[in-house]
Amino acid sequence: MKKVTHDEIESLLENLGEIPTLPSIATTIMERTLDARVNARQIAQMVERDQALAVKVLKVANSPFYRRIKEISTIRGAVVLLGFNVLKSIVLSISVINLFNEKEKRNLDFYKFWQHSIACAVCAKSIASKISPPAAEDAFIAGLLHDLGKVVADQLICKNGEYREVLEVMNRANSDIIEVERSIVGVDHATLGKYLMEKWNLPALLCKTVGYHHAIVEAGNDEETRKLCAIVHVADIVTNHLGLGLGQTDRGFVDPTVLSGLGLSSHDIQEISLTLKDSISSISDEMGIPRAEPKTYFEVLQFANAQLGKLSLDLEQKKMALERRTVELSSLNQMSSQLQSSMKLSDIITILTSNALTILEAKKTRCIMRLSNLRIMITESFWLNNAPHTRSGMASTTKELLDRSNAVYPKAVNFIYAPLKVDNTVIGVLEAMPQEGAGQEEINQRLLLLRTVAEVGAQAIQRAMLITKSIKAQRLAAVSKTAIAANHEINTPLTTILLKLDMLVKEANPNKSVMAHLQEIKTEAIKIKNIVKKMLEISDVVETSYVKNEKMLDLHHTPEAEKPDTQEHVKTTPQTAAGFEDYTEEARRQAPSPSGRTAFPVEDTTPGFEDYMEQQTTELSGKISPVSGKPLKSDTPGFEDYLE
Repeated sequence: MKKVTHDEIESLLENLGEIPTLPSIATTIMERTLDARVNARQIAQMVERDQALAVKVLKVANSPFYRRIKEISTIRGAVVLLGFNVLKSIVLSISVINLFNEKEKRNLDFYKFWQHSIACAVCAKSIASKISPPAAEDAFIAGLLHDLGKVVADQLICKNGEYREVLEVMNRANSDIIEVERSIVGVDHATLGKYLMEKWNLPALLCKTVGYHHAIVEAGNDEETRKLCAIVHVADIVTNHLGLGLGQTDRGFVDPTVLSGLGLSSHDIQEISLTLKDSISSISDEMGIPRAEPKTYFEVLQFANAQLGKLSLDLEQKKMALERRTVELSSLNQMSSQLQSSMKLSDIITILTSNALTILEAKKTRCIMRLSNLRIMITESFWLNNAPHTRSGMASTTKELLDRSNAVYPKAVNFIYAPLKVDNTVIGVLEAMPQEGAGQEEINQRLLLLRTVAEVGAQAIQRAMLITKSIKAQRLAAVSKTAIAANHEINTPLTTILLKLDMLVKEANPNKSVMAHLQEIKTEAIKIKNIVKKMLEISDVVETSYVKNEKMLDLHHTPEAEKPDTQEHVKTTPQTAAGFEDYTEEARRQAPSPSGRTAFPVEDTTPGFEDYMEQQTTELSGKISPVSGKPLKSDTPGFEDYLE
């Protein structure tokens, strides 16, 4: 809430037109009643100078509100019987009402405004009479004047109808009027009212009460001021709940600590509320304000019960929403723990789609990943017999799938999308289909949650890529060290063997059969020497399978060993995904057969997770699509909506 400084208020009001001036008779009487030397005759003479004022003073003094058995026929009699304070409050009330009723009407409903002000004044006086009788008349005046800042705002500041917007927002959203006024007008009515009271030179007690009746804690440490602020604050809320206000009646409830500070209970407030009707009617009649019928006790009780029911419903809905957020956060935490131990892309994507399905309570979820050679891997989670199921496979590349994996989504109303980004590069998309009947607000919340899941998943993918690349680098370093040691340990005996073979051939002059064997031994020894030489030229770890789930170093496909005497290098693959060259590997390699059998082709198809594609899904073969009734092909993602 914006705090408006005194200098800002001064600057704002300096640009206003003429500030309404309190009639001189009212200010004079306010001053003279504070003089201990003045008497009833002098006060009566001042009032009698204004005949219209004198007539109204007598009418009000004889009203049932002041409960006098004997009729008062003279102003002096009114002063004697009612006292200076009562006369002061009557004169000030009449003067202020006459002053502002003559002003141009804009957006405020003046009848309702004065009905509320008079009701608040009567209620404040009743409260003060119960807890501090000497303050009763000050409470009446403060209650009558507490909202005058609204008139100043409406007539002097909001000349383009802004105050109508204040009232509309306040009633529509049931918002705090102080906050709404500061937002739209720039200043609140309490601050304006305090400024007006100071311009009128009214007592500081009244100025502070008008200025802080919405913020008792800011009223200062003076006990009398704080008590009068609290009285007007309570009276304002009570009269609003009685239907005597400018708008809706649900303007909050009285703070129990404020009541206890005044020495009152809720029962005391109920008793005071029941006695207000006649008093408000009589004083309104005499001051020329149309009557306003306050709600009966039972109407107020019925309204309060309805409000409590609404509040209870709101609290229950908030409780359910909070419980749902707690479950979502717990599920996200559990998913994050699962991802910590996952190093394979397939495992990470499966964890993402299956957890997104349950966390979002979606109809189904799907992840589309763009691999090398423009291939697409799709993983989908869905509900089957009230249990989550996940399936995965490779899809034929289409423009739509490539677009979606690059964060270009179709304009479909039944899906929400979240990109998977690694190093600010989109490598795929996580999709979810909300349950039928989901409202727009719920869909927006699901979208935020889906983006969170996608972000956590992308971090897991990047972490796994970095770890895999680090492991690969460590393997290369280990192989290089092994090659150096092997070169030293193997070359010496190999050289000796080759020399001895040459000596045997020359000196022994063996027959053709022996010669053939010796030549074969020499050939194999030279092969060993060349292999050791290749090991020294290794620049990358190239592995190939020779039995299920086992790996070996492929020395026949070391990039630098292919042509050791040339400067030609392997073509660098574009770093299109996350900055890792092994993510877009395009080479196809021949794996040597460890038993001498014919080599078989092995495709390096994975983004840094070399063993994933060996376990590529084949379970879809022979299965029937639940939608189309056609067999599902093993080379498709297994999703019926891609088979058409």
